[in-house]
Amino acid sequence: MFFRSWDGLLRVVLSAALVYVLVVAALRWVGARALAKMSAYDLIVSIALGSMVASIPLSTSISVVDGLAAIATFLGLQELTRFLQARYRAAHHLVRERPHVVVWDGKLIEDRLKQLDSSADEVRAAVRQAGILSIDAVQAVVLENDGAWSVMQRGDESDPDKMSALDGLDIPGRGPLKTGVPTERSRPKPEHSQRPPTSSAASQL
Repeated sequence: MFFRSWDGLLRVVLSAALVYVLVVAALRWVGARALAKMSAYDLIVSIALGSMVASIPLSTSISVVDGLAAIATFLGLQELTRFLQARYRAAHHLVRERPHVVVWDGKLIEDRLKQLDSSADEVRAAVRQAGILSIDAVQAVVLENDGAWSVMQRGDESDPDKMSALDGLDIPGRGPLKTGVPTERSRPKPEHSQRPPTSSAASQL
């Protein structure tokens, strides 16, 4: 049927406009992090939210309030998950897959590429995009949890503290890398030196 009634059309227009305004307001509340490069977890949540947003104005069995309550629940759970990920590493690894080192010390790690369903050509393309001519000149290539490739040139691999960006990653022949770089919480607070008395205070003594 091409057209049912003006009442139904008006309901769709008003519902879509209201949902649009509230979704824009929700994105302002969530912040720029929601619009950053998404991982698989963020993509699934975004698809689910998009499905709900589309179904609210078109479905007569779902009221606008019910749909907005579902959207608010999803956004609240997503923000709670992000809060836990930021505070606890175990929660971060539970939700997001760990990055994988697929090249180390200029050598491709073939078994990891097979596990990740990736190819050596993808690694070579990432190395070319980094402006490097040869894989031999690369210390590490990491497949990040958002699907991006990180390429790092050779450096001083004898000192783990100089490879803090790889902290926690599984390095061939070493296992998970542990660096000694202190975090902001673990850094000791500087001691404030006592100021010498001023000339006026010294004259009063």
